[in-house]
Amino acid sequence: MKFKQLLPILFIFVLANAISLTANSFYPEYIVKFEFVMAVNLMLFMMSIFNFNRIRKIDFNNPRSVVNSVMIGTLLKMVIFAGAALAYATQKKAPIGMPTLLSSMGLYLIYTWLEIRWTQTKK
Repeated sequence: MKFKQLLPILFIFVLANAISLTANSFYPEYIVKFEFVMAVNLMLFMMSIFNFNRIRKIDFNNPRSVVNSVMIGTLLKMVIFAGAALAYATQKKAPIGMPTLLSSMGLYLIYTWLEIRWTQTKK
């Protein structure tokens, strides 16, 4: 595994966790649930590592395989997070709130953008 290509993902993971841990003491819990954001961040990090290993094995000379790989990775992430959201909703816990969802969606977009950049790099 090329560690240099994983540095942006690792940096986002550490940065998001550091922000969540420090901001947890500054903001009240009813505004942003930082434990939820850290759980989403961990799930996104693990999915990115999985997708990185999958992207490394594709043939970059075949454009169809590259597009299929990106589509499968995005669909897989969406299915896993839809299942996690459904499981969270059925536990009858407190509502999540819009700021928490927006910060989680921002993390999702950042991780997805970095994964798409992996497919655009020349080998």
